Amino acid sequence: MTFPAYPEYKDSGVEWLGQVPAHWETRPLWVLFSRVKRSGFPEETLLSVYRDYGVIPKASRDDNYNKPSDDLSSYQLVRSGDLAINKMKAWQGSVAISDVQGIVSPAYHVYESHHGENSRFLHYLFRSQEYVSGYLLNSKGIRVNQWDLEPQQHSRMSVLLPTIEEQGVIASFLDHETARIDALIEEQQRLIELLKEKRQAVISHAVTKGLDPDVPMKDSGVEWLGEVPAHWDIKKLSVITDKITNGYVGPTRDLFVDDGVPYLQSLHIKNNSISFSPPYYVPKEWSDLHEKSILKSGDVLVVQTGDIGQVAVVPEGLRLNLQVQHLPPWEVGCCDEYRIPTPQQ
Repeated sequence: MTFPAYPEYKDSGVEWLGQVPAHWETRPLWVLFSRVKRSGFPEETLLSVYRDYGVIPKASRDDNYNKPSDDLSSYQLVRSGDLAINKMKAWQGSVAISDVQGIVSPAYHVYESHHGENSRFLHYLFRSQEYVSGYLLNSKGIRVNQWDLEPQQHSRMSVLLPTIEEQGVIASFLDHETARIDALIEEQQRLIELLKEKRQAVISHAVTKGLDPDVPMKDSGVEWLGEVPAHWDIKKLSVITDKITNGYVGPTRDLFVDDGVPYLQSLHIKNNSISFSPPYYVPKEWSDLHEKSILKSGDVLVVQTGDIGQVAVVPEGLRLNLQVQHLPPWEVGCCDEYRIPTPQQ
């Protein structure tokens, strides 16, 4: 999409912001917002700041695996119009102006507004690629996943301000366009799901019925399997594998480290493959003590509870720590360096 150019531009004076329309102003963020810490509201709705969705109730998404504290009294109150930032993920875009009230983790930064600008415009501005680059430059830390947005540096960041009339026009335009794009994405996602179902149906028919529609069939003797080609053999799993086992069972959340032996959970097994995201790691010393749980390439993993029936084969070069109560691997050489948490975890 192309946009008409303004008659004149100027250098914003900010490296990551670049050229801006000549009549637009800039002010430091501290002029518009001040950081606040309001705690003691455990009964309020628990919120999260998402890169793609902004500030939304945590319960509205099923892909947030961060477990909240049992005691929410230290969580911070966010009011409509407040700026909320996940300080460790600001450089990824987890920044938003909230239009709902609730509480967020103590690890977030919350800023109260005291301005007369258009909040929807500021919401889009603070989540733009230019500002995400600015957050990256103002974040500090040893490792990428430990970078923090430094509050004093953040408060000095320039806020780009068109006239209030332009802010309203831009915000309305973006509300309309993003809603249209989101609807297109949702439609494509429905199509993708239908194609996935068709893909699975094709695979299932091929591996249980074969490719010849005229081949003689016989009863497999297995209720859920039904008929199979008459010349196919049916054997118990225990006959064709060396071992069937569960992985290590026990609490490990406190063991997680930033770098170590990759540690698999059931959530990593989707669509017949292993996707190690989000990544978890355990110390090598701990992994060595649980040698029984080392997985090898060719091992087959099956999720037993939760998303039941998800299956994956461990590929070449993947060596993870399996602590699975609900995900037994059976080997072709076996295993236990992947981990699935117990229900209480």
